[in-house]
This record gives sequence, C-alpha cells and structure tokens, in this order.
Amino acid sequence: MKEHCFSGTVIHGLNNGEKFGFKTANIQIEKGETPQAGVYAAKIFIHHQTYLGMLYVGIRPSLNLTQLTVEVHLFDMNADLYDQQITVEVVKKIREEIKFETIDALIAQLKEDKMRVLEVLGEL
Repeated sequence: MKEHCFSGTVIHGLNNGEKFGFKTANIQIEKGETPQAGVYAAKIFIHHQTYLGMLYVGIRPSLNLTQLTVEVHLFDMNADLYDQQITVEVVKKIREEIKFETIDALIAQLKEDKMRVLEVLGEL
C-alpha cells in the first residue's frame, strides 16, 4: 500500500470504543483524504511523539449507524486527546468493514485485529 497520511483534530464521539475495551480518538479531518472504509495498522503522531495504533474508517454498521467516522485506537496511550491535532500515517489495511451480528462478535474481531496490527507493525 502506498503511504498515506492525513491530519485532524480529536473530537468527541459516542464513547462506544471505550465501552468495548478499545478507547478511540475520533478525528475530524482537516487536511488530506481518508482511506477507504476498513481497519488499518497505523502510526500516529502527536506533539512530536510517535504512537502505534489501529485505525478504523467507516459507518459502524454493527451499531446501525450511517455517518462516516474516522477513529484510531492508540496502543499504550490513554491520555485525553480532545482538541489535539494529530497526524495519522496509514501503514497497511488489515480488513474491510464488516457488520457483526453481536457486540461480542465485534469485540472478538477487534482483539484479532489488534494482534494482526501488532504483527504488521513489528511489535510482537
């Protein structure tokens, strides 16, 4: 995959990621274009620091939502990022967006996605 970066401001979301054990930073894109819907391995840059994470772009069909969201789960980081400017470098697509029948199935897939992302980023 060709390197792809975009920047934006962290905004308030619905807090579903945190309820599922995968706290996310929702991003309002300011420059650059978002990738296609799916789950990606990513590097996130905040105040000259680099973090590894899992990027999701999509409409959250498992939650019966339809508005496009861009959110990132940062590994080993739990700070309040609201109103912070961040840049996301897309490393590799892990999977397409999928509608899950249950929240438990979604959470199980997120755990698998995280393992795959860590493999891709060479952190295992």
